[in-house]
Amino acid sequence: MWALFADSVPGLASRILVDEQATLSAVRDAVVGTLNGAGADDIVVLSFAGHGSPDGSLVLYDTEPSDLAGTALSMTVLAEAFRTTKAKVVLCILDCCFSGHAPARVLEAAAKPRSAFALTGIFGEGRILLAACSPTEAAWEQPGTGHGLLTYATIEAMSGSAGAPVSFPAVADEIIRLARVEATRIGVTQTPAFLGTVQGGLVFPALVRGANYAAAFPPAPAHRITGSFSELAGAGLPQEIVDGWTAAFAGGLNALQVRAVNEFGVLNGNSLLVVAPTSSGKTLVGELAAIRAVTEGRKAVFLLPYRALVNEKFEDFSARFAPAGLRVVRCSGDASDGVGPVLSGRYDLGFFTYEMFLNLALSSPRLLNQLGLVVLDEGQFITDPTRGITVELIFALLLRARQRGIDPQLVVLSAVIGNLNNFDRWLDLPLLTSRDRPVPLIEGVLDRRGTFQFVDVDGTTKTETLVPPGHIIQRREKPSSQDVIVPLAKQLVTKGEKIIVFRNTRGPAQGCARYLSKELGLGPATDVLAVLPTQDLTAASQDLRVCLQGGTAFHNTNLLRAEREAVEREYRAQGGQIHALAATTTLAAGINSPASTVILAENEFVGEDGRPFTIAEYKNMAGRAGRLGYNEIGKAIILADTPVERAQLFQKYVLGRPEDVTSSFKQRDLPTWILRLLSQVRGVRADEIPGLLANTFGGYSASLANPHWIRQTENDIAALIDRLLQAGLAERDGDLVRLTLLGRACGSSSLAFESSLRLIELMRQLDISRTDPVRVLGIIQVLAEMDAIYTPVMKRGRAEGIRASEVGQRYGADMAHFLQRYCDGEFEFLARCKRAAILYDWIDGVPVDEIERHYTTNLRQGVINYGDIARIADGARFHLRSAHQILSALFPAQPDFLLALDGLLRRLEFGLPSDALGLMALPIPLSRGQYLALFGAGARSPDTAKALGIQILENCIGAVAAQRIGAPQEGEVGAMVA
Repeated sequence: MWALFADSVPGLASRILVDEQATLSAVRDAVVGTLNGAGADDIVVLSFAGHGSPDGSLVLYDTEPSDLAGTALSMTVLAEAFRTTKAKVVLCILDCCFSGHAPARVLEAAAKPRSAFALTGIFGEGRILLAACSPTEAAWEQPGTGHGLLTYATIEAMSGSAGAPVSFPAVADEIIRLARVEATRIGVTQTPAFLGTVQGGLVFPALVRGANYAAAFPPAPAHRITGSFSELAGAGLPQEIVDGWTAAFAGGLNALQVRAVNEFGVLNGNSLLVVAPTSSGKTLVGELAAIRAVTEGRKAVFLLPYRALVNEKFEDFSARFAPAGLRVVRCSGDASDGVGPVLSGRYDLGFFTYEMFLNLALSSPRLLNQLGLVVLDEGQFITDPTRGITVELIFALLLRARQRGIDPQLVVLSAVIGNLNNFDRWLDLPLLTSRDRPVPLIEGVLDRRGTFQFVDVDGTTKTETLVPPGHIIQRREKPSSQDVIVPLAKQLVTKGEKIIVFRNTRGPAQGCARYLSKELGLGPATDVLAVLPTQDLTAASQDLRVCLQGGTAFHNTNLLRAEREAVEREYRAQGGQIHALAATTTLAAGINSPASTVILAENEFVGEDGRPFTIAEYKNMAGRAGRLGYNEIGKAIILADTPVERAQLFQKYVLGRPEDVTSSFKQRDLPTWILRLLSQVRGVRADEIPGLLANTFGGYSASLANPHWIRQTENDIAALIDRLLQAGLAERDGDLVRLTLLGRACGSSSLAFESSLRLIELMRQLDISRTDPVRVLGIIQVLAEMDAIYTPVMKRGRAEGIRASEVGQRYGADMAHFLQRYCDGEFEFLARCKRAAILYDWIDGVPVDEIERHYTTNLRQGVINYGDIARIADGARFHLRSAHQILSALFPAQPDFLLALDGLLRRLEFGLPSDALGLMALPIPLSRGQYLALFGAGARSPDTAKALGIQILENCIGAVAAQRIGAPQEGEVGAMVA
């Protein structure tokens, strides 16, 4: 506090007394002498941080507990000095206890009742008292910082004003609010007091960390670099990895990365929040920290939002770092996961989806003990309505671990966001922000007249004719985006550019790629065509082949995984044969897909979502343009119909500021949040549960906005505890509330509180010893999480009514009755039936194109594509994994049933009958179509597959895969069989 005031207030005459210097005589002489010597124009600031005694005195270095009256500084002495001083204003900050028996800032001595409150003489007009707590409370320290809560709050409030002056009494509200929230986070009650007034207020410069602060708290020596990767070898990073970076990034480290190393000490193990645009080089900051951690013997993990990103990063890091001896694993919920190596600690770098990391960290607490670094990428996902709770609970888990001394380095990487709303303060992370991109980006809006309004790389707004008006003609019965996309794409591709056209649904994305393949006159993408799968194809598979013949492609969930990966590789390649890519918004989620120009044909979602793109979503799509190492300048173009709409979209998206950081917490979700938080602790008193909630960003923000929020929530928490006890999810152990094994399974799952109760109620109605585990696949369709998965249903007529009888045929006559439970209307029931029937056929090995045809009721409404099948299967697998945890706790005496659920999870992932699962032991991974072809040929295991002979194998899985399996040649088969 002294260093900050001394650095910030010009001409300040100051004195600091610390530890053995702070004797009774020295403090009394300094305080009383300063007050007595002050003149009518002087302002005096007195700050005391230390112990307070039960009788209301300040405890000094030489205070004797047995003689408080003679060796502590009494409030009476202070009050007299305050009364007699001539100073214009006195600000007194007392961060100590005034009574009580709690540890922290109270002297442990017998308490004495007070006859009067001795502080009353300290405040009044021109006399301001900022006290840490009420007379009956203790003042606490913030774990890990050494600050008293009041001192911490004062520093934060007076230094967090972006350089603007701070004034009393205005800043006092922020100080009190911060201190109360921090107290709630550590499970205590502390209510600071602000007393007194000043005519006209009291204004201070914002506190800054200057020379005195640097001298008092010298930073640890940081590895300093100028921007050359070669300097990193001197910092102890492996030379072969440094060489790889040098080859990949010819320009060296950029300004953002140099600042992360030099100013923020990311190579010294310092935690950091980085907020910067797409393509700014954030990922390399995390990569630098990870390699540094690993070379020091610490494990590093990357947490990512999507399985596709986990797989991409795993393959990329494996290729680059495995040759250097680094052990790389991934955990995304797939059969290929490295859960075993993670739990046993046999890895160096790990890649996890958010959900997998949280689940493993809760079920195996030792995971956190292993970690030296956590890199959470796409930190802005904390605002996501569906995924935000997981991100927030990960952060809350790490924050609570700090209090137990488990404090891995935390690097959070986020796209550009609006107001942080204390997000960095909640995480207690230094903030590195940048608006710069290594590749400049032009953003603008193009109307149907060909006029392009844009912000140039120099920040100025300009208007030009981008497409000659005569080139934009109506190509169909009605005007459409195709009228503009075709001439614009022709113009760009002719100049050698690679483009991405973002469409808001799968159908228009495929249609866009089709008409561009006809219009652009490009050569075929033969390299991709040669590696595409040939079995179990979808309706979109044929579309893709048509597009590739004309040098274009599309990227959406209707493509098989192998098809998507082939398209991504070819589009990324410097000399790739795909020049125009039409994609849905999922491509903007971080998958490496460099383009010179991106075109946004729409600016809103359709269907169930039905909302405009947020500014952040637009910026993420725009950020795909102009990737480092590919283009000198990127360009993002939004399409508009009229000049008026052009101006509106330009103002909203191009000039707009991304949305503020907010928690996804909603009061209606309180039961789910409390259950998830209780799963992170072994036991807690009921009155400590509000502290768990305040430790989340949502609770922290709500408490800052309304100091009474926690108190107002207490009744809801009490009612919830009663429900947990009645449902057998919690139990009392003396004063503690503990989750039972069943409650812990529910709390660490992906399911909402109400969904967990639904599942438990329905499963308890079954005789598990006689239940086919496949029936669970039908029952989980009643979960709110499965209802949230968009399922195309034709709502005209009664044609979809057949789905109820189809469910009965597949799962048993009573399944339709189960699916009617907790149902909100007929169409929700039919959607449940449709999902359940699709899933049954999927795991039964029915070809994809048959499933698509059978469940498409009408080509205009209720169309089922492979993307729908995959989304339903992935969602069912994800939530079935949670159900599996809960059922393991509910039916511990049914090991065969639970083991069969393991097999069901694998069948969902690959879409195979149970008898075909043995083929997955083959030495190479195959596609669903290849496995089904082998299964259809009679193979059930690797040995029976090899015994088919080379010719049959080649017919089933292709020549390359057949050779890798090592089947005997035709002449050898007879001998082998004999």
